[in-house]
Amino acid sequence: MGDPIVRQVVRIAGRVQAVGFRDRVLEIADDYRVAGTVRNLRPNDVLEIDVEGEAGEVDRFLEDVARHPPTFARIERIERAARQPRNVTGFTRAATGLENATSAPPESDAPIAYPRD
Repeated sequence: MGDPIVRQVVRIAGRVQAVGFRDRVLEIADDYRVAGTVRNLRPNDVLEIDVEGEAGEVDRFLEDVARHPPTFARIERIERAARQPRNVTGFTRAATGLENATSAPPESDAPIAYPRD
């Protein structure tokens, strides 16, 4: 029996748009048993990853994303919040959101490590 199925919504702020970050996330997702979406949020230049899968897979996937951003990206802040799984399949690029991304997802007890410079 595997880990429980979890869903995390992660917002990454910094230089994360127009640097190939969504494509990088899609590439990394191929290496894990995860499902979800990646999209840009505007006007605040935030990347949002909505991911679900077994807890260990989601954690390793998000750690890989944080440690291997595109060359020209610069991560300034990562916010992560647990959400109810939706039982989605596949990992896709979603349409850019025009919502207000200044409010962070609620705090979660599962922090993500920042990449080291």
